Amino acid sequence: MSLFEALKPLKSEIAKVHVFSPSEGEFGEFRFRNPEINALLGELGFTLYRHQVEALEKLYSGKNIVVTTPTASGKSEIFRLAIFDSYLSDPGRTYLLVYPTRALINNQFEKFSLQNLALYRVTGKSVSARILTGDVPWSERRELIREEPRVVFTTPDMLHYNVLRRWRDYEWLLRNLRYLVVDELHVYRGIFGSNAAWLFRRLLFRLKRLGVRPQIIALSATLRNPEEFAEKLFRAKFEAITEATNPFPRRYLVLFEPENLEERGLLKAIVERLSEEGIKTLVFFDSRKGTEKLLRFLLSSPAFSRASTYKGTLPKSVRWGIERDFREGRLSVLLTTNALELGIDVGDLDAVINYGIPPDGLFSLIQRFGRAGRKADREALNGIVLRKDGLDYYYREHFDELVERLEKGAIEYTPVKVDSERIAEKHLHYLLTELGILDWDELDGFERRIAEKLVTERKADLGKNPITGKLELRLRRPALNYSSLRTASDESFFLVKDEPWIRGELMEKASTRELINFIDWLRMRGYIIEEVDTDEYHRSLLPGMAYFSRGELYMAADRLSTGNFHFIFARQLNRLWDVETLVSKREDVEILEVKREKSYGGVTVGLGRLRVRHVYTGYAVKGLDTGNYVAELAKLKEMGILKGEIFSPASGEGREDPVLNWEKFARVEFEEPHVREFETEGIWLVFPESIRDVPAEEFREFLGKAGEKAEDIALHLYWSLDRRKLFPLYLGSTSFIIRKTIGDALQRAGINDEELVFAIKKMVDSKDGVGSALHAIEHNLIKIAPIFTYVDSRELGGYSYAAFPGKPYAGMPVVFIYDGNEGGAGLAEVLYENAERLMEKSLEHLKGCSCKDGCPVCVLSPRCGTFNEFLDKWGAIRAWERIFGKN
Repeated sequence: MSLFEALKPLKSEIAKVHVFSPSEGEFGEFRFRNPEINALLGELGFTLYRHQVEALEKLYSGKNIVVTTPTASGKSEIFRLAIFDSYLSDPGRTYLLVYPTRALINNQFEKFSLQNLALYRVTGKSVSARILTGDVPWSERRELIREEPRVVFTTPDMLHYNVLRRWRDYEWLLRNLRYLVVDELHVYRGIFGSNAAWLFRRLLFRLKRLGVRPQIIALSATLRNPEEFAEKLFRAKFEAITEATNPFPRRYLVLFEPENLEERGLLKAIVERLSEEGIKTLVFFDSRKGTEKLLRFLLSSPAFSRASTYKGTLPKSVRWGIERDFREGRLSVLLTTNALELGIDVGDLDAVINYGIPPDGLFSLIQRFGRAGRKADREALNGIVLRKDGLDYYYREHFDELVERLEKGAIEYTPVKVDSERIAEKHLHYLLTELGILDWDELDGFERRIAEKLVTERKADLGKNPITGKLELRLRRPALNYSSLRTASDESFFLVKDEPWIRGELMEKASTRELINFIDWLRMRGYIIEEVDTDEYHRSLLPGMAYFSRGELYMAADRLSTGNFHFIFARQLNRLWDVETLVSKREDVEILEVKREKSYGGVTVGLGRLRVRHVYTGYAVKGLDTGNYVAELAKLKEMGILKGEIFSPASGEGREDPVLNWEKFARVEFEEPHVREFETEGIWLVFPESIRDVPAEEFREFLGKAGEKAEDIALHLYWSLDRRKLFPLYLGSTSFIIRKTIGDALQRAGINDEELVFAIKKMVDSKDGVGSALHAIEHNLIKIAPIFTYVDSRELGGYSYAAFPGKPYAGMPVVFIYDGNEGGAGLAEVLYENAERLMEKSLEHLKGCSCKDGCPVCVLSPRCGTFNEFLDKWGAIRAWERIFGKN
């Protein structure tokens, strides 16, 4: 039975199907310097593909190479064979293999070891290899340094924190370096990419001082501009190998669209069907919460015992156990985040299902789909369960474009921002700390400006060398603490089981090393539930918020902080409770610097530096078990951990309401809001004053429609309903309250007319002013950005003002879209370059969506700090029509 036949019971939910035909492989020959390596190929049982031969020829001619071919195309064999050949010729040389995650290293080390064993069978020799990551205890690191293995597997983080800081311990590795291998190059984007570019700059500076110029072997998923991308990361010339010649299996691309089932029910049905047929499957979600929700929905399903969630925030030992159980067949379905996008070996896979189009467009989708069908003799299933989302809607309507892009498999990349002053200043200080002295001639113009800041801040001195007369930058004050490469923030947040003794132990730790060792011990013993970043902490782990992990429900309690390490203690609650918490926030945006400006359609488009302030004021509680959860919140309040008010009948502070069911809804307001402030980069659209007429136009149009049927009632409801007064009480239920109030009033008058309800609601919406139209435009621009820019929409934030309070656009209608990474990661420039296309596509997308009043496809966002209130799709369309003269 084919994979597709297994889905026949779900044919009513299948909207589109495309079959990618299988293809044959193209092979070639390469004569290694040592004939034993050609014999090794026979021992391993494979013949080189033509693209592998091309890569080896360029590498052996002395070039740096970037190999950018699809998943499972044999990229790793290129550098492994080159290392084995080089080792047989010169056993004293060393090889540094850099992978972006520790999980990937463990997997790749295992594969290397198997081929190393084959090398021993052929030659009687093997290459010593060790892993050097943050998981490796200090005793084993000292052992590694004594042994001086020829091959070292490590992460960028370990290069950053350990190797470059303690370079003398690793001089044997650096001074003899033959190949620098950097795998999964395409993940070096955003803040991580910006930091990594500077990390490689520091590494190559140190190697230059040691008189070493290793060849660089970069490996990546299919990138459209691989040379440009690699050259920007390493500041070196590269030769690209882009044409894959390995065989491909038959692949089915299936678009599932919920018809008879709702989204969650359809996902459950797919998982049950594939699990029943023994088809090993990955189901990808864009959030940790998504994986947990589906696992909880499977609690009563036969598939539950064969399924598990898999997230990068889980402790290493838990992840390894899940990987092993999946490989060995005890699990058949993993519900995962992007943690399994990379080449972690979980065995042969038959199917990859993605819940919607990922927020970065096809960037992640191509990688995820590549996980299935790694063997040419097995079919592969790639499925997408369509959501009510802007990207999903676009590719449903442009299915041929989706097929074409997946067939090409070419990933557009987000440019690496190497001129972030904030990141550059940190790394230049680290570089100076590691080298002691830098010749002024070694720095480019941008680096010299940053160096002058270090001098001003008394971290460095600038002066002439008395012997050479050359200008030198000398270290004055070393960098003692190195910040994370993964985020712009230096802070780490750990969700920890609520055990009193853990608090005591944490407070007794006198040094950072002691604290880190204790954190590792807690991980190994399962006391750390997950580790999250600053954003996720504020979004999901403020006091009293609900958090799901591997099907278990936790309530965030008190927080203990030691330096940049923060520990949030979590209380475990009933896993069967139906409850979720949604944070409420407001924002303020300030323009710090205008870098560029242009005009389009009467809209001023700007690019520059911003200061963003997030003010978290509380959260909503929703679900069938809200009453039970509120009782736990009350206990937290009694203990003084939750400082704020709980509005719910269960707490005695709510009230009976004829419209809203308070048994399924509650809200929490903090006494003092939690505030996060950061600088970043963004774009802004300054609209002309003429769009202020849109709300009046909206009122007139819908009064005309309502007046034909019930003008007096319509005007009475218009004057009596005010969203701004209702919102503090009802939060995300405010629009529901307004519609319900209008409907009930009409029913009392003997009128049952949904069109009339809609018309009166739009009259009420017009009272909110043009800000609601701009808010809808802001949401829509973020939704559609990945179609053109391949920017991950989760990395974007936005805010809109009917009247901007600051300079230089005081009083003007302004929409901001900003880079959510602290300091900026180059996303704003991409948006600025594509602003005209985004503006035009926004109007097309809003008008093309079939909903009347806004839906998840066009304007509703799960990340909206005001719970998708104050959104006016009609007003957004009218505003754009005025801009483009299409009214």
